Amino acid sequence: MAQPRKLKWLLVLVPVVLMMVFGSYEGLRVWWYRAYSKGSRTGVVRKISVRGPPYCKYLAGEMSLQAAGLAAPEVWEFSVDDDADTNPLVVALHAAEKDGTRVTLDYRQDLHSLFRCTPSEYFVTKVEK
Repeated sequence: MAQPRKLKWLLVLVPVVLMMVFGSYEGLRVWWYRAYSKGSRTGVVRKISVRGPPYCKYLAGEMSLQAAGLAAPEVWEFSVDDDADTNPLVVALHAAEKDGTRVTLDYRQDLHSLFRCTPSEYFVTKVEK
């Protein structure tokens, strides 16, 4: 009679333990790869848009990086952590896009994130004129 009871507990406990192990692994992975790289890029912000399905909207930006010589400019894609219109960083990015002047963007690179709306792994942290 005790065997079926132990089997029921195992059937409940094993999935819970597996979910906890997976959650712990993902949490450590996000912590390990957050701010994997930091730096800055200088160029002209050429596009700011809000993309994504209704349940997962994000701000996507493009910056044109001028290469030396006559080479075609490289396009660098980025996002921000807080895409609210009142965020000073978003306001500065919109102003830089409207001006069309060269700005320097400080960024943080987050690698291998499993749960992220934006396809970009670069997140702007500061705008310098």
